[in-house]
Amino acid sequence: MGVRESMERSRSFGEPLGESDSRVAQAEAARDAPRAWFGTDSHDRPVAYFEIGDDQLRPFAVSQVIEVTPVEATIGSPPETVHAAKVVCHEPRLDDVFLAFMDDVLTQLGPQGSVDVLVRSAAEWRNLLRVANQGMSAAAATGLYGELRFLEELVAQHGPQTVAMWQREGNDVHDFIGEAVRVEVKTSPFQNQHSVTIHGLKQLEPPAVGDLFLAVAEIEKHGSGETLDAVVDRLLDRDVPLGSFIDKLAAVGFVRGMGSGDGELTFTLRSWRFWQID
Repeated sequence: MGVRESMERSRSFGEPLGESDSRVAQAEAARDAPRAWFGTDSHDRPVAYFEIGDDQLRPFAVSQVIEVTPVEATIGSPPETVHAAKVVCHEPRLDDVFLAFMDDVLTQLGPQGSVDVLVRSAAEWRNLLRVANQGMSAAAATGLYGELRFLEELVAQHGPQTVAMWQREGNDVHDFIGEAVRVEVKTSPFQNQHSVTIHGLKQLEPPAVGDLFLAVAEIEKHGSGETLDAVVDRLLDRDVPLGSFIDKLAAVGFVRGMGSGDGELTFTLRSWRFWQID
């Protein structure tokens, strides 16, 4: 049971934690990892508790959005006192981003302990919160959907390590770069559109070594489609490297959870078209 499942379970079956100000449910973590609980506090804000044992933790905040404090929490019957790190999000607009952060922490828990993971993650959260606050345009989200769906096919065929081919460097001309093949991905609305936008002639300039292909994803927006988060989650389920993948997403302006809320874009992939550029 992960973060979101624990959150949902806590609303119906959760038990009080701390000064009875939060209702939480325990999440499933790796074997030998510290325990973790997720739920909501008395203000209906998402909250997480990570068991820290005898480790010392000094309170800190991340961009005035996420607050991390040590607490003595009581849970269970008979009551058990747990020394835990309490993590709460103070910005409702970023609740889903916060849950994605906590999901990442949960996957990293192990013998090193919760404090090390939380402190090490703080710097990364600051950068991701800055990206999330800037938001993403509909055009950028549409283009990213096409690239992620192509990456999904690549990973399915050749394994999770191929995520390294996507956006290899921040100033790369092409979206995917392999040893002998490069691919530029474009996304076109599903309206029989006969053209796509190329950002500079170098995007269609064949490399000195290897082949260049143009891949066009024909998509339909809105309707009963899927979100960017859904594709990202599927890729993570295929064991793509978490750290490098999150960094690549942030580099193109996307943070897990930032697309939630009213007006959230959804997409449906209808077909692919491919051309070899020579």
